[in-house]
Amino acid sequence: MSVKKIINHHKLQRKFHHKVKNTKKFFSSFFNYKKTRRDFAWQGKEMENPFLHEKVNNHIYLKVVIIIFSLSFTFSLFIFHPFFSIKNINIEGIQRINKTELLDTINGILNYNKFGFIKQNSYLIANINDIKNIIKDRYPIEKIIVKKSFPNKLEIIIQEKISTIIYDNGIEYSYVDLDGKIVEIMRKTSDYEWKDITKNVATTTSDGTAVTTTIVIARFHEPDINAIKKDLGNYPIIYDKNNFQEVTINQNVLDKNEVISIINWFKNLDNNEKIPLKYFVFEDNHQDLTIKTYKGFYMKTRFDIDVKSQINKIEALYRDKIKDENKFLDYIDLRYSDRIYWK
Repeated sequence: MSVKKIINHHKLQRKFHHKVKNTKKFFSSFFNYKKTRRDFAWQGKEMENPFLHEKVNNHIYLKVVIIIFSLSFTFSLFIFHPFFSIKNINIEGIQRINKTELLDTINGILNYNKFGFIKQNSYLIANINDIKNIIKDRYPIEKIIVKKSFPNKLEIIIQEKISTIIYDNGIEYSYVDLDGKIVEIMRKTSDYEWKDITKNVATTTSDGTAVTTTIVIARFHEPDINAIKKDLGNYPIIYDKNNFQEVTINQNVLDKNEVISIINWFKNLDNNEKIPLKYFVFEDNHQDLTIKTYKGFYMKTRFDIDVKSQINKIEALYRDKIKDENKFLDYIDLRYSDRIYWK
């Protein structure tokens, strides 16, 4: 018997088409494809079953409701769940601003009810621009960065604005504002902050005996910078050799330009490793400013010379001449516009 007689090709073909048709029906029902009817005049257009179409629309509405409900639930979870409430507030950069007061201000902003019932302490709702603007309005701040970290952390980096300097006339320490006026007298200087300069003097008594006597020939003032900063804050400190009288509130002890110059020097040297600033001295010639450093050397400059240009000179000096930052220095003199002296 031939192979063709054993295998019925027509029967196998019908079975194959039947399986393909069943598979199409299965996937068509699974993906909710529209059913079509064809007649002898069919030209490829779909005929929709109105009852089936209505059923499909009901499914769409149900899906939309489920999506809206899911989004609302997720949104509510972010807003009202304690896990997403900002609890960790990290503040960096403050030196003179009271940290407790600043934290109270931030918590007050976060606990404010938005729309009457939603607190702003939620990670999703907290507005960093509001926090930034309110803090800048209430505190002397030059720059501020506010950043949220998921899920419940607030990070704040602050650069404070210096609007006060500490004025020392050898008698008392006072706060001076940007106009050079005394705004508050803080405390008297301590006795140990005055050093005696002594000299041994040899004399002869009437009987011819030689006697050596130590006498005080001068005194100089050396402010205790660590104690001052601890008590009064990390502000620029200037010792004025020109004033030997007690000061009064609202008294002008410095010129406005002198205050600005001191603050600009402070900004450039306060965290400078090469020239670690200690304090300033207003010399008794009424024009020179001496900058004392923690490394023992000092710098001479004048109030009427631009601070930035002098900083550039110092950087060039260290780059080209003093390449060893630990090299012992005695002084750097910046009082001349066309040259710089150092030893």
